Amino acid sequence: MKVRIASTRRDEIGQLATAFNAMAGRIETLVEAQRRLLTDLSHELRSPLTRLGLAVELARSGDNRDAALDRVQREADRLNSMVTGLLEVTRGEANPGAVVLAPLQLDELTDEIVEDCRVDATERGCHLAFKQPLAVTVHGNPELLRRAIENVLRNAIRFSPAGGEVGIVVTAAAREASVTIRDQGPGVPAEALPHLFDAFYRVAQTGPDAGKGYGLGLSIARRAMELHKGHIAARNAQPGLEVTLSLP
Repeated sequence: MKVRIASTRRDEIGQLATAFNAMAGRIETLVEAQRRLLTDLSHELRSPLTRLGLAVELARSGDNRDAALDRVQREADRLNSMVTGLLEVTRGEANPGAVVLAPLQLDELTDEIVEDCRVDATERGCHLAFKQPLAVTVHGNPELLRRAIENVLRNAIRFSPAGGEVGIVVTAAAREASVTIRDQGPGVPAEALPHLFDAFYRVAQTGPDAGKGYGLGLSIARRAMELHKGHIAARNAQPGLEVTLSLP
């Protein structure tokens, strides 16, 4: 629905043209949101489904079946929360006023995400270092913020070298709170920095991770931050890439 009526008339026909253009814009937004939802789901569900399969295998063969079944339940709950979060991102883009924000502890949410990602970090051979801050309260949507922070953290783990450290810091100033995540990987070319958060953009790379991913994780993070009227930025930290998610 990219067709629009170009009219400067101020009579009833002009009003009809304005209403048609608004309707066409609304339909175009909804169609685009539906397309994004499908691609986002295919991207976001891969990691938790892999962990869920691992938990099932542990339940079948492990000595502590109760602990393994508890892990299955946690992963199933996380999948449910993830789908809910992606649906909220899509609804929020179609209707920003529908996003529900409430006070939440940014430090506690980040701590939960770090703990969820420790298994992946261990498999990668890197260490997660979370500097525990004082309590930091923001107005936000917990599922949308979880998607944003977790996507950035998993990206940092993916590019962290074996034996490296991924640092996570939560800070607060007078009018802004932020989560900063830094890996010790190779960073990215300077010309790639402005495009890191574009959908489907991938930095050319070599090694075992070459060709993996769809360039959606950081795009989802940016969209979630925009729905909070916040922003996300990246810089080469030499070594590594540092990404900061800031909230008003």
